[in-house]
Amino acid sequence: MQVVRQLKKVQDKQIIINLPDSFYAQEVEVIVIPYKKIVPLDDKNLWKQDFLSVSQWEITEKDIKIPSWKIEEF
Repeated sequence: MQVVRQLKKVQDKQIIINLPDSFYAQEVEVIVIPYKKIVPLDDKNLWKQDFLSVSQWEITEKDIKIPSWKIEEF
C-alpha cells in the first residue's frame, strides 16, 4: 500500500496535494483532519513535579507496615 502524508495550509477553502511520479493508484480515499501542532515540553524538570506529587515526606514507619494476619488453626 502506498501512503502519502502531507501537512498543508488551507487556502481559500482548498488544499492541493501533489503526488509523486511513482504513485500508481488510480483511486484514493482522502480524509481531512485538522492538524494541531504539538508544543514540545521541557521534560527535564517534569520529573520533579511528578516526584513531589507522589512522595510522602512525613510518613512514618507505622503507616507503611501492613498489619499481621492471624494464622487460622486447622
